[in-house]
Amino acid sequence: MDATRLAVVTAAALGAARTETEVVREAWQAQALARAVGGILAATGPHTQSAEARRLHETGDTGAPPCVRPRASRLTSVADPPRALDALDSLLAEAAHALIPLAATAAESGTYTDCMETIEALGNSRDAVRVLRGLWAGSPEVAVRGKPVDTGDDDPGRCAR
Repeated sequence: MDATRLAVVTAAALGAARTETEVVREAWQAQALARAVGGILAATGPHTQSAEARRLHETGDTGAPPCVRPRASRLTSVADPPRALDALDSLLAEAAHALIPLAATAAESGTYTDCMETIEALGNSRDAVRVLRGLWAGSPEVAVRGKPVDTGDDDPGRCAR
């Protein structure tokens, strides 16, 4: 399945999550997808972007609950990298935002810690995605495949760390 489609499926699952456990699980699904997209782009993307794609692939590789079977295991392609990176950026932001109220109202410190670790991993992945978006926007391939993406840091939805 293509990365953009998986990002849409994961965003829908996150939106349907009702319990703390479901929200955290779907946030980790978003993180797993980011890692998988990074792996594919590192292996198949332009050489000039492989280092940042590897960084995305390696981000947040610990901390995911072992019970999370990554939906990202169904990832087969990144057909349109700029579009996939846009979808992934939105998904990672949405996942982090879903965790903030859980962390704020956590009754036990373990839940708070899990939420904060997940938010940090999502933020690190989002940083790598945004750098990759900028690299794609500046690459000659993008001139043919799509329009450049604004990579400014003025997004009010961005989580502070």
